[in-house]
Amino acid sequence: MAREHLEQRENWQEEANKRGRKAEKVFDEIIQRHLRDSGLEPIPKPRSLATIYGKRESGRSHGVRPDYAIRNQADGRTVFVEIKRQRDEGNAHERACKYLAPSMLTAMREVGRQPATIVPMWWIFTEGLAQNPDYRQEISFWFRGLEPNLLLWDDLDDHGVVVRHFETHIRPMIE
Repeated sequence: MAREHLEQRENWQEEANKRGRKAEKVFDEIIQRHLRDSGLEPIPKPRSLATIYGKRESGRSHGVRPDYAIRNQADGRTVFVEIKRQRDEGNAHERACKYLAPSMLTAMREVGRQPATIVPMWWIFTEGLAQNPDYRQEISFWFRGLEPNLLLWDDLDDHGVVVRHFETHIRPMIE
């Protein structure tokens, strides 16, 4: 594609990033308010997994940065949080599956001070991923057996669903 055609294309990534930040911001407001003075520390964009792959050729660290971590301040037990959203097309839900890789689970358990029985990740899918029946079916199939770690949050205005899911399924993993 010629340069002038590329320059005229709509930058969908910018809009997608803006919408993604909105979901993360709403989650941040909910979880910060809910965990205030609880001994559990919400950490946006944690760096604790930023070096798990080692170093790049340039010498810079190589790893991942989930959207969030929630850490028990008393013992360091941590659950990581990945929030994915998209409209009716895309592969955000597929990219979230990298956290299911055996070596990734091992690294998250080590860093998050979790036993082998815990999957220390909370996947939250919003907007089209949580509303579109095809995506819901696909995601539910992929995460069968990990339902406590999965939240299909179809209405960002429903803050209670996040708090209820956290209290029922996520808090027990870090207390």
